[in-house]
Amino acid sequence: MTRSHEPLIRLARFKVEELQKQMAELDRSRQALIDQIERLEASVPEEQAIATESKEGFLAYGSYAQAVIKRKENIRLSLEEVDIQANALRGRLSEAFQELKKYELLEERRLARIEKAVRAAEQDELDEIAQVRHRRPN
Repeated sequence: MTRSHEPLIRLARFKVEELQKQMAELDRSRQALIDQIERLEASVPEEQAIATESKEGFLAYGSYAQAVIKRKENIRLSLEEVDIQANALRGRLSEAFQELKKYELLEERRLARIEKAVRAAEQDELDEIAQVRHRRPN
Protein backbone atom coordinates (compact mmCIF):
# COMPACT_ATOMS: atom_id res chain seq x y z
CA MET A 1 0.00 0.00 0.00
CA THR A 2 0.97 3.62 -0.31
CA ARG A 3 2.32 5.58 2.60
CA SER A 4 0.20 7.87 4.71
CA HIS A 5 0.20 11.56 3.90
CA GLU A 6 -0.33 12.43 7.58
CA PRO A 7 3.21 13.81 8.11
CA LEU A 8 2.77 16.08 5.08
CA ILE A 9 -0.68 17.12 6.31
CA ARG A 10 0.68 17.97 9.77
CA LEU A 11 3.52 19.99 8.24
CA ALA A 12 1.17 21.83 5.85
CA ARG A 13 -1.30 22.49 8.69
CA PHE A 14 1.54 23.89 10.84
CA LYS A 15 2.59 26.17 7.97
CA VAL A 16 -0.99 27.43 7.54
CA GLU A 17 -1.30 28.08 11.28
CA GLU A 18 2.00 29.98 11.38
CA LEU A 19 0.97 32.13 8.43
CA GLN A 20 -2.41 32.76 10.09
CA LYS A 21 -0.60 33.92 13.23
CA GLN A 22 1.54 36.28 11.14
CA MET A 23 -1.60 37.61 9.44
CA ALA A 24 -3.25 38.19 12.81
CA GLU A 25 -0.16 40.10 13.96
CA LEU A 26 -0.26 42.27 10.83
CA ASP A 27 -3.96 42.89 11.42
CA ARG A 28 -3.19 43.99 14.99
CA SER A 29 -0.40 46.27 13.75
CA ARG A 30 -2.72 47.74 11.12
CA GLN A 31 -5.41 48.42 13.72
CA ALA A 32 -2.86 50.00 16.09
CA LEU A 33 -1.78 52.38 13.32
CA ILE A 34 -5.39 53.28 12.53
CA ASP A 35 -5.98 53.89 16.24
CA GLN A 36 -2.96 56.23 16.33
CA ILE A 37 -4.32 58.24 13.41
CA GLU A 38 -7.73 58.48 15.07
CA ARG A 39 -6.17 59.64 18.37
CA LEU A 40 -4.16 62.30 16.53
CA GLU A 41 -7.24 63.51 14.68
CA ALA A 42 -9.24 63.57 17.92
CA SER A 43 -6.55 65.68 19.64
CA VAL A 44 -6.64 68.44 17.02
CA PRO A 45 -9.96 70.08 18.11
CA GLU A 46 -8.79 70.03 21.74
CA GLU A 47 -5.51 71.71 20.82
CA GLN A 48 -7.31 74.24 18.64
CA ALA A 49 -9.54 75.19 21.57
CA ILE A 50 -6.51 75.58 23.85
CA ALA A 51 -4.69 77.64 21.19
CA THR A 52 -7.48 80.22 21.06
CA GLU A 53 -7.13 80.89 24.80
CA SER A 54 -3.75 82.64 24.58
CA LYS A 55 -1.30 84.21 22.16
CA GLU A 56 1.43 81.72 23.14
CA GLY A 57 -0.98 78.86 22.54
CA PHE A 58 -1.96 80.28 19.18
CA LEU A 59 1.70 80.56 18.13
CA ALA A 60 2.52 77.06 19.37
CA TYR A 61 -0.46 75.56 17.60
CA GLY A 62 1.17 76.02 14.17
CA SER A 63 4.10 73.85 15.20
CA TYR A 64 1.74 71.34 16.76
CA ALA A 65 -0.40 71.16 13.61
CA GLN A 66 2.67 70.60 11.42
CA ALA A 67 3.88 67.86 13.77
CA VAL A 68 0.46 66.17 13.64
CA ILE A 69 0.41 66.31 9.85
CA LYS A 70 3.94 64.85 9.64
CA ARG A 71 3.10 62.14 12.18
CA LYS A 72 -0.04 61.16 10.26
CA GLU A 73 1.97 60.97 7.02
CA ASN A 74 4.51 58.69 8.72
CA ILE A 75 1.76 56.51 10.16
CA ARG A 76 0.06 56.28 6.76
CA LEU A 77 3.36 55.20 5.20
CA SER A 78 3.67 52.53 7.88
CA LEU A 79 0.08 51.52 7.17
CA GLU A 80 0.85 51.15 3.47
CA GLU A 81 3.84 48.96 4.32
CA VAL A 82 1.68 46.76 6.56
CA ASP A 83 -0.86 46.46 3.74
CA ILE A 84 1.87 45.44 1.29
CA GLN A 85 3.11 42.80 3.73
CA ALA A 86 -0.45 41.58 4.34
CA ASN A 87 -1.12 41.22 0.61
CA ALA A 88 2.06 39.20 0.14
CA LEU A 89 1.19 37.09 3.17
CA ARG A 90 -2.34 36.47 1.84
CA GLY A 91 -0.77 34.98 -1.29
CA ARG A 92 1.48 32.71 0.74
CA LEU A 93 -1.44 31.73 2.96
CA SER A 94 -3.57 30.87 -0.06
CA GLU A 95 -0.79 28.67 -1.45
CA ALA A 96 -0.36 26.98 1.93
CA PHE A 97 -4.12 26.27 2.12
CA GLN A 98 -4.05 24.78 -1.38
CA GLU A 99 -1.09 22.58 -0.44
CA LEU A 100 -2.87 21.41 2.72
CA LYS A 101 -6.05 20.60 0.78
CA LYS A 102 -4.01 18.69 -1.82
CA TYR A 103 -2.43 16.47 0.85
CA GLU A 104 -5.77 15.97 2.60
CA LEU A 105 -7.37 14.93 -0.69
CA LEU A 106 -4.52 12.52 -1.44
CA GLU A 107 -4.95 10.99 2.03
CA GLU A 108 -8.72 10.66 1.52
CA ARG A 109 -8.11 8.88 -1.78
CA ARG A 110 -5.51 6.60 -0.20
CA LEU A 111 -7.89 5.66 2.62
CA ALA A 112 -10.71 5.09 0.13
CA ARG A 113 -8.47 2.71 -1.87
CA ILE A 114 -7.60 0.82 1.31
CA GLU A 115 -11.26 0.61 2.31
CA LYS A 116 -12.19 -0.61 -1.18
CA ALA A 117 -9.44 -3.25 -1.07
CA VAL A 118 -10.60 -4.43 2.38
CA ARG A 119 -14.22 -4.67 1.19
CA ALA A 120 -13.13 -6.57 -1.91
CA ALA A 121 -11.09 -9.00 0.20
CA GLU A 122 -14.03 -9.51 2.57
CA GLN A 123 -16.35 -10.11 -0.39
CA ASP A 124 -13.89 -12.61 -1.89
CA GLU A 125 -13.81 -14.43 1.46
CA LEU A 126 -17.62 -14.49 1.64
CA ASP A 127 -17.80 -15.73 -1.95
CA GLU A 128 -15.33 -18.50 -1.15
CA ILE A 129 -17.32 -19.54 1.93
CA ALA A 130 -20.50 -19.58 -0.15
CA GLN A 131 -18.82 -21.76 -2.80
CA VAL A 132 -17.55 -24.22 -0.21
CA ARG A 133 -21.02 -24.51 1.35
CA HIS A 134 -22.60 -24.87 -2.06
CA ARG A 135 -20.26 -27.75 -3.00
CA ARG A 136 -20.77 -29.57 0.27
CA PRO A 137 -23.41 -32.30 0.17
CA ASN A 138 -26.23 -31.79 2.62
